[in-house]
Amino acid sequence: MMFWKTGCNCFPIIELMILSGKNEENTRMKKAKQCLTALLPGVLLAITVLSGCGQSQKAVSKNDDHLTVYLWENRLMKNIGPYIHEQFPDQDIEFITGNNDTDLYSYFEEHGELPDIITVRRFSGKDAQDLEPYLMDFASYDVVSRYYSYALQYYKNSKNEIQWLPICGIPQTIIANKTLFEQYGIKIPKNYKEYAQACQQFYDNGIKPYSLDLAEDWSAHEVIQTGAIGEFMSLDGIEWRSSAESASGDIAFDDALWKRIFSETNTFLKDSHFTSDDISVDINTATQMFLEGKAAMFHGYPALMQEFQEQMDAELTRIPFFSQISDEAFINMTPSLNIAFNKELEKDQEKLDLAFDVLECMISKEGQTLIADGKGVISLNVDVPNMMEDVPGLEDEINNNSVYIRYSAQKSFYASLEAVHGLLSGEMDETQAYDAFRSTMNSKDSKEETTVNFENEYSISLNDKNGRDAASSMLTTIREEKDAQLALAPYYYFTSSIYKGECTCSRVGLMTAKSLDTPLYLAKINGKEIYELAEKYLADSDEKFHITNKYELPIASGMKIIVRQEENGFSLKDIEVNKKKIDKDKECSILLTETTMSVLKKINPECEIRQLGNTTLSSAWTAAMENGQQPSAPEDYIEVEK
Repeated sequence: MMFWKTGCNCFPIIELMILSGKNEENTRMKKAKQCLTALLPGVLLAITVLSGCGQSQKAVSKNDDHLTVYLWENRLMKNIGPYIHEQFPDQDIEFITGNNDTDLYSYFEEHGELPDIITVRRFSGKDAQDLEPYLMDFASYDVVSRYYSYALQYYKNSKNEIQWLPICGIPQTIIANKTLFEQYGIKIPKNYKEYAQACQQFYDNGIKPYSLDLAEDWSAHEVIQTGAIGEFMSLDGIEWRSSAESASGDIAFDDALWKRIFSETNTFLKDSHFTSDDISVDINTATQMFLEGKAAMFHGYPALMQEFQEQMDAELTRIPFFSQISDEAFINMTPSLNIAFNKELEKDQEKLDLAFDVLECMISKEGQTLIADGKGVISLNVDVPNMMEDVPGLEDEINNNSVYIRYSAQKSFYASLEAVHGLLSGEMDETQAYDAFRSTMNSKDSKEETTVNFENEYSISLNDKNGRDAASSMLTTIREEKDAQLALAPYYYFTSSIYKGECTCSRVGLMTAKSLDTPLYLAKINGKEIYELAEKYLADSDEKFHITNKYELPIASGMKIIVRQEENGFSLKDIEVNKKKIDKDKECSILLTETTMSVLKKINPECEIRQLGNTTLSSAWTAAMENGQQPSAPEDYIEVEK
């Protein structure tokens, strides 16, 4: 699919409705409950190339047509990656996993390594302003004509450019236990007054009306925007949002609007019977309360509601968010991802065409369904109808375009948490909460102190042997810290090159995939089991994902895996430890991630595997660097034979 460049840098704004969404559902579902399935694989990066592990740097080839697509979480690789590869089997496309933070791309750009295609979920135009000189303007291409105009009105920057595009949306609503409503003779609410009445009735009967994870920033963030959703959808609210998204300095706040917003937020908290006790309610506690029928309402996307429905002996239904200033109701929508192109693509028409082919796959019906992970997709593509047939209860809102796109500036999450907790604790009144919110939103970022001064530079790109020096360095550092002899991890947990020079704590953290971090495990197994583990991982690492190309090969440490490239993937030829074939009878300690631990469990269900407390791969890497040490040198851990 080719998108032609147009002669106009603008397009008509026809509709005024907004769309937004809510929290990071995959993060919630991961943190949430033991009963929900954890989401696994994703992808990694290719930027500069090093010649051999730990050796001298080799310049990036100027003739490299390899397209790098950076996805904000691992799940997207499992879902959308294979589909795009199927459409373009002869194209060299590497899918990369990353973090839900535009600062990651700023970090890359500062070192001249901005990927071709980048995505995030938590996005605001203000957060991405330092990237503006390096991103392509979609407004000059006819791809914008494929979008509903209301979906793009907040994506214009101060120059009237559109450098980011949303890729479909997921509806966020209240999930109600309909059986519980009927048991107590309480009517499913149709407006805010009826919602408040229903909450009071449940409270009077000793049932918590609404179980909400208010210890989490995403839920505090949601409370302000959905509690006062009518204000955000008003003309004043739309005007403020447009201004805030493109503000080059401090965000200007409309005092009259925001005082109403915080008044309605406080009313919503009181009507829902939230108290200071709810400040400490995390995702696990809130979820379990709803699953056990101790609360009448929760919140979430269609996929989460479907998970709940399969576990509960009760009928569930959806309730939209109600305006307090009218009888209107709205869906709170989160774009599944927001995408931008590196401006350098315009210098290579063939590569740009391939980038647009990838974008076309994403905004197709199949692509949107895969990205949104199943049912309940609000399409932003005029050529693709909304996929809400299997999501009953929201017909009026969909037909009326009563959909609000979540405002998600990075600072808005912490600002919301501070303000909502202040209201719940009684330490702030409505005016003080607004003042605290505004102050945090316009606070100046203090300069972070250097955490580590890297003495060496290692690339995350594939080297001549198809290994990744930066990933090898990180995994070896962690393995040695945990006193393990060997380690095996998927490539998609490592996101960034290690750049020579000073690095802050936050950027050290961005070098691993925090959006779907993994616990660490330790096992003692013999060489035969290690061989079987690597063999099984190459053939079938996950029920929905298996290794098909060189970019997806695992990262090993303490050992070298020698693989053979087959027609449809890779097979294990040998494993070496200290340049000798692995001793099949000798027992070794091996450090594992969630995926490799699961593979080992399939091979040997009786194997004793110990989780290393609350330590994750990301926290272990960050802690090691905070200790002031240098990362370990990369290893020669892989070799591919054709």
